[in-house]
Amino acid sequence: MKHKIILAISCLFLSLKVKAQQKIQPIYYIDYSYASKHVLRGGVEFILMDGGENQDKLFLGTGYGVVGDQGKIHGIPDLHLSYNIGTLLFVKAGSSFSHAYSVVGISLFNSCDIGIGYSKSYNNSKVKIQGFTAGITFRLTHKDNVYGKLKIGF
Repeated sequence: MKHKIILAISCLFLSLKVKAQQKIQPIYYIDYSYASKHVLRGGVEFILMDGGENQDKLFLGTGYGVVGDQGKIHGIPDLHLSYNIGTLLFVKAGSSFSHAYSVVGISLFNSCDIGIGYSKSYNNSKVKIQGFTAGITFRLTHKDNVYGKLKIGF
């Protein structure tokens, strides 16, 4: 319980620090993944680093997910970092109280990420989410600099 409180306070502090540095408009995300169990997450992301001309972006996301296990639905918090390289590739690492995961894949102009990776459950977790994972993430926002620009030609 102590770790949950520390994690929640850390997320709140980090999001307030990001808000103070720039005019914040949240980026909403919806994420579905499968790694021995179906996991549906949703939440907000913030841009920690904007690469400018080369369109690299580092997103910090925090949210909440649901997973079904043995006929019961369990809630799991989510905290992740997603580094989108240009508008074509991404690397993502995240954690909840029950598992940690990493995913790599293709990004479609930073609006949709499709990837594969691996998830590992913690030893003391009630819900075991472990194994190879595949997932898709959708980002929704009105913020101008989130989505990539299509460049054709020189």
